[in-house]
Amino acid sequence: MTYLSTIHVDILMCLALLPAIVVAGIKLDKGIPAHRHLIAAMVCVFTLLVLEACSVALDTNFNGAIRDNAQLVPFGKLVNSIGFLLVPVPAFLTWTFLHHWTGTRLAASSVLFWALPLACNAALALLSYHAGLLFSIAPDNTYSRGPWFAVSPAMFYGYQALAAGLLIRQRNRLKREEMALFALALALPAATAIIQLTYFTFLTIWSSWAISCIILLVSVFINSSERDELTKLANRTAYRNAIAKARRMRELKMCVALLDMDGLKAINDRYGHAAGDQALLTLAEGLRDTFGEGFSVMRFGGDEFAVVQFDNEPAAFYERLCTLESTLADQDAASGRPYRVAFSYGLACSRDGECVDALLKRCDTLMYDRKRQKHLKAGATAP
Repeated sequence: MTYLSTIHVDILMCLALLPAIVVAGIKLDKGIPAHRHLIAAMVCVFTLLVLEACSVALDTNFNGAIRDNAQLVPFGKLVNSIGFLLVPVPAFLTWTFLHHWTGTRLAASSVLFWALPLACNAALALLSYHAGLLFSIAPDNTYSRGPWFAVSPAMFYGYQALAAGLLIRQRNRLKREEMALFALALALPAATAIIQLTYFTFLTIWSSWAISCIILLVSVFINSSERDELTKLANRTAYRNAIAKARRMRELKMCVALLDMDGLKAINDRYGHAAGDQALLTLAEGLRDTFGEGFSVMRFGGDEFAVVQFDNEPAAFYERLCTLESTLADQDAASGRPYRVAFSYGLACSRDGECVDALLKRCDTLMYDRKRQKHLKAGATAP
């Protein structure tokens, strides 16, 4: 029963991962690419756990009862061929998941280019059935690594490196706890894989991947509750949490900018909702790039945004808003799009003895005053 004691962790991870896959399939929105890629990664890891358990049961190194049972050799080769074919896939899907999650554009040509190693690995895995390139199964059902075995883990680590590099580059788009969970999910299989690559009798890779998938799923559920699906900015829930934090402050020290996109309804009506979504994404990207660390950028929904800073530096805040207006105007001039991406805002910073509700009311009044002035100016200049 040596093989059963060897695969008991794989069995436990299957039992843990299967309900997680069911929950993800029911609760996650499959229309969102990031969710689809995460579910695909989870299914792939579950499949690899099952294949690894079957491979161990069909290996004389663990199960002496099958020695010289020639009828099992083809089945052992098939199980290992499929397993090696899938080895780099979870890391690739995690990389694409992170691209979609951070809102980083990934061109189809780029996906095809980085998927080429998957095709090469698949070819080697299928050829290994007869040629023994990545693995070989002896007539007595003994498994051994092939001369090209290192290619498969090299691809796995390559995709892990791509994902880690993406996390580092896009760290400003992620909250601190979100970054920590994603980094842990990447580091865990990368670290534990070293054990199995050194001592093949210790099965650590796919069990650790199962844990990473569950970490990613938990992170998605946590962050989705405070994240706007379209723009990937924080949402109304995050804004309410920020205001609740302000109410708990003994001495209020806070600046708030409330922004309202100009003419979103007209863009939707004239050019379609896809154009309206693109306009919202343009403004969101501008806000994200203009307001860095120390600022919280949020979208309420519709055409409403907010930027919160727990400090009291109105000059620096105002300068960033002016920079954003200028940047969007330059983009409008260069893009040739038939609509403008612009916004009206109110900016207010806390005063001595002022409560947060009074601050927000003052900010809201300033925003609508500015919007009304724009309408009046537009009406005066109209022919």
